[in-house]
Amino acid sequence: MTPTAEGLAGLTGLPTYLAFKNAHVPFHIEETSFARQLHMLETNSGQDCMIGMFKKPERELFAKYTKPVYQDQPQILLTTSANVSKVSRFESLLDLFGDKSLVLLVKLGYSYSNSLDALIERYQPRRITTTDENLLMVKAIKMKMADYMFMAPEEAAVAIGAAGFDRADFKQVKLKSMPDGDYRHIMCSKKVPDEVINKLNAAIKFRK
Repeated sequence: MTPTAEGLAGLTGLPTYLAFKNAHVPFHIEETSFARQLHMLETNSGQDCMIGMFKKPERELFAKYTKPVYQDQPQILLTTSANVSKVSRFESLLDLFGDKSLVLLVKLGYSYSNSLDALIERYQPRRITTTDENLLMVKAIKMKMADYMFMAPEEAAVAIGAAGFDRADFKQVKLKSMPDGDYRHIMCSKKVPDEVINKLNAAIKFRK
């Protein structure tokens, strides 16, 4: 998602903006860190919504979801060009996770898809957890603070450029065993009325 003069652009930003606009639901956009957004919804502090969120059972305890606005492609491994031989030699995620010399960088509280989250928890790859947003995470990979991170392929090129690097500095590694991407939704606090959720659902154009 990317802020524009009128609203939002991007794979999840634009359909979300259009859903609110076409549903005639008044709103304003506020740039806030992922961790802060999640805390706002968990504490039910206002009528707040997050964009492009995966549906997870633990989140459904404190949040409401709209219909999907987008479906991710399978995640890729983002690594540096200098480091790609260490990462790309693996056929499967299980083999990759089994190599404890490699370090995975993950965002605190973030979901990479229900299937991939489950694999990370089950096989416990060596990893570092951060509260940083994607641009700083890309910089951390470049600075060799970790070996790789997961990212939707649609986001990778944009994130690399926005972080101030050349695409040639990085490689996107696709593994055959990577699960399909999950659906992304608008996730709102419990204070958002069901009537608003229904209006948004009627305005969302995405179809599974």
